[in-house]
Amino acid sequence: MQEQQTKRKGMTQGIGNANSLLMATQPIFDRDDKIYGVELLYRNEGGLAVADVGEGVATAEVVYQLSTAIIQRVDTFQAPAFVNVSDDILLARHFLPVSPEHVVIELVERLEPTGELIKAVEHLRHQGFRIALDDFAFDPQWEPLLAMASYVKVDISTLTPETVKACKDRYYHPSLKWVAERVETREERDIYRQLGFDLFQGYYYARPSPVYGKKIPASTLQATTLLRVLHQPEPDNDEIISLIQADPELALKLTRVANSAFYHPRAPIRSVRGIVTHLGLRQLTNWVALFGLLGAARSEHAELALTRAKACELLARSHALCEQDAYFIGLLSSVELLLGIPREEFLTCLEIDDETAGAILHGRGHYGDILHRIEMIERHYAMREQGLSEDMGRLLTLYRQAHHSAFELLSTLMAVKK
Repeated sequence: MQEQQTKRKGMTQGIGNANSLLMATQPIFDRDDKIYGVELLYRNEGGLAVADVGEGVATAEVVYQLSTAIIQRVDTFQAPAFVNVSDDILLARHFLPVSPEHVVIELVERLEPTGELIKAVEHLRHQGFRIALDDFAFDPQWEPLLAMASYVKVDISTLTPETVKACKDRYYHPSLKWVAERVETREERDIYRQLGFDLFQGYYYARPSPVYGKKIPASTLQATTLLRVLHQPEPDNDEIISLIQADPELALKLTRVANSAFYHPRAPIRSVRGIVTHLGLRQLTNWVALFGLLGAARSEHAELALTRAKACELLARSHALCEQDAYFIGLLSSVELLLGIPREEFLTCLEIDDETAGAILHGRGHYGDILHRIEMIERHYAMREQGLSEDMGRLLTLYRQAHHSAFELLSTLMAVKK
């Protein structure tokens, strides 16, 4: 038994090394036993429960992973996601960065239905979110929220069918769907079908299943949001400035870069608008990508990524192509090394343009050819191969020059971090 537990623990750790435990899901079925929706449940790799971390933290974590993580089982989220939400996040008024069509907000019975909370729920309803009353115990003080609810979830393990029927008849209205929770047997399912329940959830159907995926570091996520704006056909400078100002750490780093010996400003630059003007959008894009991708990277990985990006830039210069575009493509091609996230998945998250994605993923176009040649010489350089052709020899010289520049840039980055 102990051997099996040790083996199981090792398997779990092995999964965790490649993918993090993000949450768990439990499907909700309709009367025809087809999946109608899925409840998202908080899970912690350290084994902490909601009570240990607090409902606000648990809610924020589930919503954050739903909105930002690269999840293995994408099919899980084709149905609406039911999410338990704490009162402090409800009252924040701007807690869900997701579309209302994809999320149902669950209000648990232990919330206090104050006037302020009722107003917050009303605001969310006007935004298009559907509301579910979870563990509903038919307390009269919840009646104002019942009028705004799309779903009532009843824990059938705590009430008799007779009690549930009487309360259901009392609170009936045609647009309200009734959900039987904790259905553990076929007999229970049949009883609540006969009582007119619309949806069913519990161990009879499925136990909660863990969901694994890649967590994108917060710094990378912030950089990704900014990069999306920078890569629009006509970037909005005011929006760019606003996004930088919303991230004080990034603003400080860019201020140090703009005032460094790298750019020799005539006078100290102290405003974000001045940074954007002085660096220009192409250079700004590369610095944002650098800070976003290298923040959590090991130094040797950062060195390789910067060398590849610089080598792409130098080779593009020799072919009269845009150096900044080549640098950016070289840097993004290293995302799997830097973050452990496959190129395809990260570029989808970034919503990058087709030309850039094609160069990185499929070696298309002039920039794709440049990236392919640099990755090829990268391997020769790592293997310290001799007797290369004249063309490859020139490429190796260029790569060594890029490697030297990468050391200088890493020194600058280290200074900026202090």
